[in-house]
Amino acid sequence: MRRGRRKTITPAGLLLVVVGFLALTMIVISPAMANARSLDGAGTASLENSPVTPVAPSAGDAGSTQGEAGVSTASGGGIGIPGFPVINRINCLRQCVSTTRPTRGAIIGIQGKNLERATSVVFRSKGGRIRAKIRTRSRGAVRVTVPKRATRGYVFVIDSTGNRSNRSPRELRIFPISAIPIEVFPVRGPFSFGSSGSRFGAGRPGHIHQGQDVSATCGTRLVAIRKSKVVYNQWDDGGGNYVVLRNFGSNTNFVYMHMIRRSPLRVGQVIGAGTPVGRVGNTGRSYGCHLHFEYWVGPWQTGGRPIDPLGYLRSLLDK
Repeated sequence: MRRGRRKTITPAGLLLVVVGFLALTMIVISPAMANARSLDGAGTASLENSPVTPVAPSAGDAGSTQGEAGVSTASGGGIGIPGFPVINRINCLRQCVSTTRPTRGAIIGIQGKNLERATSVVFRSKGGRIRAKIRTRSRGAVRVTVPKRATRGYVFVIDSTGNRSNRSPRELRIFPISAIPIEVFPVRGPFSFGSSGSRFGAGRPGHIHQGQDVSATCGTRLVAIRKSKVVYNQWDDGGGNYVVLRNFGSNTNFVYMHMIRRSPLRVGQVIGAGTPVGRVGNTGRSYGCHLHFEYWVGPWQTGGRPIDPLGYLRSLLDK
């Protein structure tokens, strides 16, 4: 039997194989290297107008980091964890003894951060903690009604995922409705009734003074004297920023003039004694920080008449 001839690779053939292998390697590796260069950087593509500022990765990027206010944030992208609710301040808005002293059944406003997911506020009671549902909410504030069984204590907020806020900075003191004052003095700070030029009936260019001036530092709080309804809230070149309040239970109106800025009250709004009206100012035709206060029997400027309010204001100081 005849044996087949053995085939061997010549040096020229071997060289051809090596060159072909190197060429194939460059074809495969070159695009990968190009892509690697285009992604080389601090976590972002090398864009001409990147929407973010590249930041070098930190040593802790492999896990999660602790953000502000104890909020955990993921470092690998994906959905961010919403912040825990935070309480900064509580104010009484309706049915109040004062802005910081609510009654049972009052509406209070809680200001803070990350409150848009809040579902309830937890109050203290004699039988333990009780929850009250949120009336309205936004990222920075919620409103809630104080439960009838609530007692003095700290409050906190619960959100839809069960996260609990910090407790309120101060204990919330809750009062019976009977504690709401019937009348209070309108200027909540140091004041002076001034001299004869500040009195009712004092001479003014073209008219007589129809009120009593109460001098106080600009920015001093002004409050409603008694339960009333807002009938005017506007600007006048003479009176500056002013409001007119029609009192319940009597045919009388109180007028506050020269306030530092427009009152936060709405026309038609019913307010109780002690409700914030504005702040002492020097707007309009005024020559110093003061409240120009008028007491009208009957409608203001439309058939009623002003009377000297000084005796009445003095009587409020004894209450």
